[in-house]
Amino acid sequence: MFLGNLPGIERVMFNDVQAPYISLITGPPGALKTGTALTFVSNYLRQTGEFGLYCTIEETVDSLMRGASSLGLSLPQNLQITDFTELRRDNDAMDYLKFTRRMIEHFKRERGDQFTVFVLDSLGAIYSLTNVDEKMRRTMFNFFDFLRSQNLKCICLTERQVGEFAELDGNEGFLADGIISMGLDRRNGKLVRTFQLEKMRHVRHTMEKQAIDVGPNGPVLLGPLFD
Repeated sequence: MFLGNLPGIERVMFNDVQAPYISLITGPPGALKTGTALTFVSNYLRQTGEFGLYCTIEETVDSLMRGASSLGLSLPQNLQITDFTELRRDNDAMDYLKFTRRMIEHFKRERGDQFTVFVLDSLGAIYSLTNVDEKMRRTMFNFFDFLRSQNLKCICLTERQVGEFAELDGNEGFLADGIISMGLDRRNGKLVRTFQLEKMRHVRHTMEKQAIDVGPNGPVLLGPLFD
């Protein structure tokens, strides 16, 4: 299972997604978005032997791998991690979505149907480098349509503060098939990381907010939180 590879998720998801499928993981800084995405894709690729591509816009490969190690995550060899940090330094006018499309097309030619998983970290980083207007919204629609045409299981990360809607700047909340909302709740004087399925097309699921924490081998859902 793809999204079923997070320990404890059987409490909230009762069947898995089928490609093509685009899921958003949203939330504030520190909510464990990257760690959760890496858990999904790493466990899935390790089980299936398929190929995945993880594109990070702001973080270097070395930083991402050190972050994964600190969470107890072991990344599989069939996950290609690519960062755009050097491109950002040298190309202020870079069209990152177009470059990402070309990269996906390259790996599809090279790997064929074995290339099944794609992660973009993050949409917010792309928006910070782009004027968000009607043209950008059309571009996002076309980009999501392209991802579906490649028959990929996709995860796109994006920042979202507590109380904000998931549409954000590019209307990606409408375009995505699933929205996983991650957050930080204050309980008894402590901050608790949370996980909640806001939207999941074609999947039977609950919308209970769950506590999530880091176990010995990465993020783990601990159980429901009640207000």
